[in-house]
Amino acid sequence: MYYLYEKRSNDQATKYEKIREVSLFGCNEGLIPAMIRQGLPKEAKEPHLWHIEIEHGLSRIGHKNNAIVIDLKPKQKETNISLFELLDVWGFSDQGWTPILLRLRGLYVDASPKSLDSASFEPDKKESPISIYEFLYLNGTISDGDLVGKWTAPPASPTNATLLWPETLAYFIKCIRSKTPEISG
Repeated sequence: MYYLYEKRSNDQATKYEKIREVSLFGCNEGLIPAMIRQGLPKEAKEPHLWHIEIEHGLSRIGHKNNAIVIDLKPKQKETNISLFELLDVWGFSDQGWTPILLRLRGLYVDASPKSLDSASFEPDKKESPISIYEFLYLNGTISDGDLVGKWTAPPASPTNATLLWPETLAYFIKCIRSKTPEISG
């Protein structure tokens, strides 16, 4: 589940207030395709490598001072809550599909639902932010400066893992190292 939150920060705390559920994917309503369109050059074609810094991307589409928060375990609300803020998205659009890399920050990981109201919260600023990465792929690409295809994620299945060819994997490793320099190799 994906949510748009208002995010307000000061020296002592960052407060998140839930606004509404949103879609990340899909050409018609997805926030990721909307943010890609804002900075897409007219000459963009396959292969097209792109990056969205979410805070700036949201501002460009009219959501200043907002954040995207992902509930990674929406069906476990009774036992624990895991909320992650989406910070960056990188994509490698080629051959009709787009593998993407998400960079997340854990706001609450396996927190007790008794101690957390997911509609309004202030994560502990004392905890050091750790980048967490996730790979997905979308059914869509970029051609002639426009998005082509549905830009939707495939349905859950044990066989729909993201396949990364060497060129794509090398690009994503470079992206991870740019935000998490302690990863070497």
